[in-house]
Amino acid sequence: MLLGHTRDPLWPAPEQALLDARRFLEEQKGRRVLVAPHTDVDGLTSGVLMLRALEAVGARPLARVPGKGEHAHSPAFQDRLRVGAWDSLVVLDMGSRAAPIVPDLPTLVVDHHLSDTFPPGARVLTANGHEPIANSSLLTYVLVSPLVVPGPLEWLAVMGTVADLGADAPMPFLKDALKRAGRKAVTESVALLNAARRSARFPVPVALEVLLRAGKASDISEGHVPGVDVLRDCRLEVQHEVARCAKTPPRFAGKVALLLISSEAQVHPLVAVRWAQRLPEHIVIVANAGYLPGRVNFAMRSRAPVDLIAWLKDLDLPPLEGEYANGHARATGGSLSQADFLRFIEAAGFRGLRTFDVERRGAFPG
Repeated sequence: MLLGHTRDPLWPAPEQALLDARRFLEEQKGRRVLVAPHTDVDGLTSGVLMLRALEAVGARPLARVPGKGEHAHSPAFQDRLRVGAWDSLVVLDMGSRAAPIVPDLPTLVVDHHLSDTFPPGARVLTANGHEPIANSSLLTYVLVSPLVVPGPLEWLAVMGTVADLGADAPMPFLKDALKRAGRKAVTESVALLNAARRSARFPVPVALEVLLRAGKASDISEGHVPGVDVLRDCRLEVQHEVARCAKTPPRFAGKVALLLISSEAQVHPLVAVRWAQRLPEHIVIVANAGYLPGRVNFAMRSRAPVDLIAWLKDLDLPPLEGEYANGHARATGGSLSQADFLRFIEAAGFRGLRTFDVERRGAFPG
């Protein structure tokens, strides 16, 4: 059986929701459709699957990816989405909020993150709440399978699933699908593609082009398509930055550990994972003052049985400027102004930090 293809009417999302979303896609024949995927492997593979499906129904799709630190509700990205004459918009793997993305543009949102708010008027397909919660590329694959020849595209959903949930995720038929795609090729390709969004250079459009050119995972892992050399350079850069930043000594406040780093690369989640393994009973916060000018981007991980989003909300802070308490219960983070980050981290138990402690310095990899 192909990955995720079951007869369960409630999985990976309710059957009616899948039918409604599929009808939206079928209605795009002859129309110009903007596809906006998240920049990680799950998002990019979702994007390629969606592009292939829209092409199959006769639409004229084009992908546009967010920039560094952006998402579907970032004003700068929304401004770029408005450029051009589009008939509709498909947003993939970028969460959901109760605000329009591009007003008056028919929109389909495909996602799996925890949310109970959605853009007004948008058609929404979410896997959240339907266990085991499917990642976005798997959800997209099930959605578009009746519109394409699904077998040759299965490897894309496999890669997105492994990237988001791991090779042992409890997804129907993942073991066999991973064997067909080639486990070694998939894991190598995931590492290369993810390096693009983590690199300070942020060549995510190159990663998307690599996926569009490839016909299987080994085309990427073995460098058979143009652009893989760029991804390999990105991976070396990220490995260097993780090794450098992971040497930072943590500060402690009870069962919370804080590491303050500065890098233009998006290495704070990787450093957080590494330190969560070293400190399995702690909540680990890695704060990166170098990723975006004037902001502190932070990642939170823990091996302890704690809902990190609930933990953040229990701090009972006033509204903060930026990203906060979004994502997954076991993997979250945010992006705050320096002042708001200091308010947050003081509420978490770390008193006495100053703006100087969260200023960018020595940020560029090298």
